[in-house]
Amino acid sequence: MRIALAPNAFRGSLTALQAVECLAAGLRASALRANLDLIHMPLADGGDSTLDVLLHGLGGTRHTLTVSNPRGAPISAEFGILSDGTTAILELARASGVELLPRAERNPLLTTTYGSGELIREAYRRGCRHFLIGIGGSATNDGGAGCLQALGARFLNADGRELPHGGGALRHLARVDFSALRAAFADARFTILCDVTNPLIGEQGAARIFAPQKGADPEMVEQLEAALTRYAEVLERDLGVRVADMAGGGAAGGFGAGMVAALGAELAPGAPTLMALLNYEAKLEGVDLLITGEGKIDSQTEGGKAVQRIAAAAAARNIPVIAFAGMVEASPSALTQLGITAAWSIVPGVSTLSEALANAPLWLTRAAHMLGNTLALR
Repeated sequence: MRIALAPNAFRGSLTALQAVECLAAGLRASALRANLDLIHMPLADGGDSTLDVLLHGLGGTRHTLTVSNPRGAPISAEFGILSDGTTAILELARASGVELLPRAERNPLLTTTYGSGELIREAYRRGCRHFLIGIGGSATNDGGAGCLQALGARFLNADGRELPHGGGALRHLARVDFSALRAAFADARFTILCDVTNPLIGEQGAARIFAPQKGADPEMVEQLEAALTRYAEVLERDLGVRVADMAGGGAAGGFGAGMVAALGAELAPGAPTLMALLNYEAKLEGVDLLITGEGKIDSQTEGGKAVQRIAAAAAARNIPVIAFAGMVEASPSALTQLGITAAWSIVPGVSTLSEALANAPLWLTRAAHMLGNTLALR
């Protein structure tokens, strides 16, 4: 039986590669073990596991650099260089992620993407000219300004002084100077892997939708909305680039919008881009069953996330799809629309969140084992 193992990360407990190994271990221990051909196809969509999945699938090297975390403290962060030697893989969360900070330090008025710019700068120094940047999980609402400052951009107030880091400072923005930045990276190309379509400002924008997840109270949200509005106005006035209502410009606190305006970056849907790079649709040829999964299957899964994309690709080929998750909130009809034949929670009984996260490897392996035994009954 030819089975494709294509899970996303189970956030907080398993990377996508670890989830693949759990599924494989469970199936190989089952009664189906003598009749197995497993294809490893770990998923990512620009968030968790993007770096690992691309290095696993395309080959390359992993590098570590000490950079600034979202509050300016030193942190060790990884990036990758693909085997072509010119393509860098970065995750915003590695240097600028919300999980890097204790809750008491999460304040998007102050947090910065500067450390992510330091990673880009180092990868460029090593010869990279194409940058694939996954932007899920950021702690920031600075419109990518911190990252751009690390690369040579200047954000100036009315007195001509440099603005401090953080999204809140942008409300004092008077003008930008990107001349040094653009000269330094004239031969670089940036692809921003983005899985949402929220604009930079407005009711569905970066401040009102995402800032509360990063520690903002209602007053901070309004301050950030005003700051990003000013940011968009200055970028359009000085550069002639309109980013206020750009689809996806509000992802990661406006990181994509800033990169588009400053460096002509491309905003690309995360899951389809990675699936194309990894040639996953071609790997589905001849597959009898696809097993996928993630931490929670819910309404967000329906919004173009990795699980939805791979399930749709399998369904188009009449391949049945089984999904495992810590929690399944999607209705049977929603699962059918996603292309998922059946979905189960791997949690065996009542448990706390911390218990579920700690036991996810065991429970996912066990679920795959039981599925293998069931399939062997045919």
